[in-house]
Amino acid sequence: MSTIAILIGTQAGARLLAAASAREAALSAEAFLLRLPVRALPAPLWVQCADPAVSGRLTGYLNGLQAEQVRERDPSRV
Repeated sequence: MSTIAILIGTQAGARLLAAASAREAALSAEAFLLRLPVRALPAPLWVQCADPAVSGRLTGYLNGLQAEQVRERDPSRV
């Protein structure tokens, strides 16, 4: 089991999340990102893990989640 660290940047500062599994990391980061106001998205994020494939999957997932949130919560969309 490896440790996964996710750093998410916001205007209020950076948030560092750590998890022992990819699932736990994804759930923690998702919960944090869903609480951010849409104007703060997309928030820059960095995923570090010993396994580059896991880092890549998590980065892609979290960036996709943010893009989806921007599309869904954009008040200019009708």
